[in-house]
Amino acid sequence: MTAAMAAFAVNDAMMKYLAATLPVSEIMVLRGLVAAALVTFVMWRTGDLAMFAEARRGPVLLRAFFEAAVTLVYVSALRGLPLGLVTSILQATPLIMTAIAALWGRETVGWRRWAAVGMGFVGIVLIVQPSPSGLEPAMMLAVLAAFLVTFRDLSTRLVHPRVPSLVIVLAASLGSTAGGALLALTETWSMPNQLEIFLMISAAVAVLAGNTFITIAFRGTEVSAVSPFRYAAVPFALLVGFLVWGDVPNSLASLGIFIVVAAGLYAMHREAVRARSR
Repeated sequence: MTAAMAAFAVNDAMMKYLAATLPVSEIMVLRGLVAAALVTFVMWRTGDLAMFAEARRGPVLLRAFFEAAVTLVYVSALRGLPLGLVTSILQATPLIMTAIAALWGRETVGWRRWAAVGMGFVGIVLIVQPSPSGLEPAMMLAVLAAFLVTFRDLSTRLVHPRVPSLVIVLAASLGSTAGGALLALTETWSMPNQLEIFLMISAAVAVLAGNTFITIAFRGTEVSAVSPFRYAAVPFALLVGFLVWGDVPNSLASLGIFIVVAAGLYAMHREAVRARSR
């Protein structure tokens, strides 16, 4: 899981670098095509390609739609914000999922976990630091990305267990490519240079590596033991943001990051305690 978070941090850094010079649609299409080609090759080698017909099922298509939306919104947010802040805002996803599950009546949430959810949103406010005139657009996109990631993860739970993980990944790659192609109708592309092509390919490899590491991490292991290591994404993103762009969050944002991570870890702890008591 820690290796997966490092891979995602590397991918996000490359996406942020590319977003400074290339249209978001171009990034989505080119990275999506590279990722789809790599996944297709792996599926061909493993024999999972014969199962690709499962991608036509509603839950897989729904997840692919949310994956495309996440990519569009997340890359757009990265263009205007430090990497560490965007990554930290996304760490509120487990808290948002807890709140949605409780409000929909799918799960009973005690006062301790509700307190963690509330503190998590306080942390988000400290990170985004709204002014009297409201949130800046990039911050709004980062918060929206956190909600879209939540819906994407919830839609993943609807996918039948017999559908191979690689089928879901390939469908997501094709969904992002299709979303980028539609967005391209409103943007003007430019010819990427050799460095940008290298970063695009490397980002696709990093994403696939991260997804592979996550799959390995969860197999044969208790979810409660692995999930807290998701928060390793925060120090990795802060470190990469500092080394590449010199970004350092201010004191309020740093406090907010600490609160979000602490609230998320505590909520996971309470969920593990509740699961053991069943």
